[in-house]
Formats: sequence, C-alpha cells, structure tokens
Amino acid sequence: MIVKKQLFVSKIECEILKFYNGEEAFQYFKENLNNAEVLPEYVMLDVNMPIKDGWDFLEDYRTLSSSIRKKIKIYMVTSSVMNSDIDRAKNDKDVEDYVSKPVSSQRLAELFGS
Repeated sequence: MIVKKQLFVSKIECEILKFYNGEEAFQYFKENLNNAEVLPEYVMLDVNMPIKDGWDFLEDYRTLSSSIRKKIKIYMVTSSVMNSDIDRAKNDKDVEDYVSKPVSSQRLAELFGS
C-alpha cells in the first residue's frame, strides 16, 4: 500500500496487481503464462510473505520463467537488513536488485526509469 501511494505521489503511472502472499502471485503467473500482456513488467517481491515467502515464490517462478515470453524485472523488497538476504538477492540471477523498506519516491523513480 505504501509503495502504491508513493507511485501515485511520484506521478509514476502503472497498473498495480496486488497479491497477499507468494502463492497467490505464483498462481496468477501460472494461470496467465501464455498471456504476456497481463503479466507485469516489474515485480516488487517482499521477502517476508505468508504461505510462500519471496524466496519460495522465486523457486516456483523459475519453473515457469523459460515459458514466459516477456522480460520481467523482479526486485526483492524488504525491511530485512540481514546480510544473508542481501547477498542471496544480489547473487540471484532472477533478481534485479535488493530494495530496502521504506522505499523512497526517488528510489522508485530509479527502478521504474522515470
């Protein structure tokens, strides 16, 4: 919700899909695998989510990624300052970057190229 408000304030226009857990997000990708138009260009993936956390989502995403006909930039977004999370994200080929919460409007502009 905070990122959504910051996008609005920063005048970064985009359609936002919101999922409450990693399982919901994965199911959306799975169901829309052949419909690249509805898949997002960016994923702001929280490390700490219920049911499936961000890392679990990434593992499942990899099972589909070769079939997705669209480049999707995945950002790990979290309030965790654990070096293990930061290193894991930075060494993951599917993760563009590690983004610390709270995410500033300036940082969002950098990520979304505005």
